[in-house]
Amino acid sequence: MAEEKKGQFPSSLKEARQHGSFSFPCAFYQAVPETNPPGFPFTVKHHWHEPVEIIYLEQDSYQVDINMTLTHLKSPCFCFINSGELHALTSDSEQYQEQAVVFSPDLLTFAAPDPAQEQFLLPLSEHKLSFPSFLGSDHPAFSEVQQEFFRIRSIFSRENRSCLDQFTIESPVSQLRIKAALLSILGILAEYDLLTLNDPVHNPRVELLKTVISYIRQNYQRPLSLGELAALAGMNEQYFCRFFKKALGKTPISYINDFRIRHAATLLCTTELPVTEVCLESGFNNLGHFMKEFKKATQFTPLQFRRQSMTETFPDNKHSL
Repeated sequence: MAEEKKGQFPSSLKEARQHGSFSFPCAFYQAVPETNPPGFPFTVKHHWHEPVEIIYLEQDSYQVDINMTLTHLKSPCFCFINSGELHALTSDSEQYQEQAVVFSPDLLTFAAPDPAQEQFLLPLSEHKLSFPSFLGSDHPAFSEVQQEFFRIRSIFSRENRSCLDQFTIESPVSQLRIKAALLSILGILAEYDLLTLNDPVHNPRVELLKTVISYIRQNYQRPLSLGELAALAGMNEQYFCRFFKKALGKTPISYINDFRIRHAATLLCTTELPVTEVCLESGFNNLGHFMKEFKKATQFTPLQFRRQSMTETFPDNKHSL
């Protein structure tokens, strides 16, 4: 196994998906109530990725967790996720509107060196330049960043090329305009002294949590014991439970069940698999236990949930901007 470079995160812990295309690693996402399974609050579960993410919260209130620090936000506001940051986003509101552009920092670099490249673009690509975590509407930079973000949203909307939950861009002209808008956002933040140069220091507790979450996501379809997860973290079971619950607000077993139930809900909404197969595909090996946990989480049996999702015409994220 090749040695990881300093300042990079182990590849096994990164989010396993491509944002945009290989030639243009930039994608747009949006979440509105119509794209969420009925009965579930809006939740983006803890994850991390090397690309930078600019999140625009357009309506209502949210709870954002970045590297185990929880912040309550009121819209409209921006949230910036730097490379490798463990983050999650939730809202109890039924009127939420969340949009995000995710892009590789390498997208903005140039072949020819110049002062801007040396001071901003290369440090951003090398994870030595940090965006501010939040930008509220009361900051003078907000309206300028918002204008550029809306420009990006408009370009993605015009092409309207969606694959599952992400919108991508194929036109070189559109790609050029998106790069220009992203560079403009970077310039606005630099002008207001909102960028921070730093040498990344990894928080061992965050890295440990990443390891455990990654392991759960890779193995949720088979039985997982508390002892197995505690051993992975190098802790006894009691201490591990306290550590996990303090970090994520729920016990490891509750987290696993929630992850499995949400996966089952997606399968019920998007496939015609029989309930017994949904049960097994989601990591439950007992149909009765699955039915009990599913109804406790959603107030519906799996079949009732499937019928309900059909009547509400839940489109599985295949929506236009």
